[in-house]
Amino acid sequence: MSAEILRVSLGIRPESQRIVGVSTREAIFLRVADGARVGFGECAPLPGLHTESVDDCMEAIEEWSDGLRELHELPPSAAFAASCALAMVDGFGMHVCAPVQVASFFAGTASELDDGAVASLFDAPVVKLKIGRASESDDRALLLRALAALPNARFRIDGNRRLTLRECVARMRGLDAARFEYLEEPLRDPLQLPELSRVTGIDIALDESVADDSDHGAEIRESLAREECVVAWVLRMSALGALDAISAHAADAAHHGVEIVLSTAYESSFTLRIAQHLAGTLPNARRAHGIGTASLLQEDSCAPAIPMRGILEGAPLPVPFAEAWD
Repeated sequence: MSAEILRVSLGIRPESQRIVGVSTREAIFLRVADGARVGFGECAPLPGLHTESVDDCMEAIEEWSDGLRELHELPPSAAFAASCALAMVDGFGMHVCAPVQVASFFAGTASELDDGAVASLFDAPVVKLKIGRASESDDRALLLRALAALPNARFRIDGNRRLTLRECVARMRGLDAARFEYLEEPLRDPLQLPELSRVTGIDIALDESVADDSDHGAEIRESLAREECVVAWVLRMSALGALDAISAHAADAAHHGVEIVLSTAYESSFTLRIAQHLAGTLPNARRAHGIGTASLLQEDSCAPAIPMRGILEGAPLPVPFAEAWD
């Protein structure tokens, strides 16, 4: 088996850079070949989410391809890329897959939710919004504008553990709970999430707590399962590691009686398609997935994976940067 590595920089649209946190996505694309069978993987660690750097991953992938490291010894984002490539060599993603539901993502403020943005989101059944980065009044303005402008949508509200219980309740005060699918771990203290759900009447999804593999993280997930307020775990794939690890987390979520939502770290459309194919193998992956981020990129590795009316049609996995491997 042979391996090739391509390192690239993908630009982020200026209006999306404050959400992504960087102006470019530095990424490594891996090509693995076993005779005529070929597979690809994308490794794009994101500062603030991954502890490993692109340089760390480059070294690790080179050592893995030389037989000096095992897959389980790689940093999570590198293990994710290598496992995707190996899975493709074994046939994963080679055929058309089922369409999946996708949550649209609006990364802006209330003032940026203008007529053009509303038109692009109007047919989306599920829309994700970010709170906690702006003032309470600005977040309230965004929520009120979205509720009024997108009457047919349900919303996922992601706070990235930035808020106190009081701050989050103040932002959600008086809003129609039925319009919200869930609050995605907005509190600094996740053990207060049951109280947040009781006060607001809105279900909870876990994100940061899912990626915490410590004993404390496991205790948090067990405690919240007993409270019966959590309806979904968000699996940010490259933060969890290889495809087997992602599937294991999905099985753990099923054990706790919750569904899973596959998500990326603003990687390219190649990884968005990986998520689509993976969703078809997981029985509790029935919700709209967090893979509606292709529009944040100025440049992409393949044809952008843009959903239409909240649906991403099935297609075989593309070859990322196809012209680069000739």
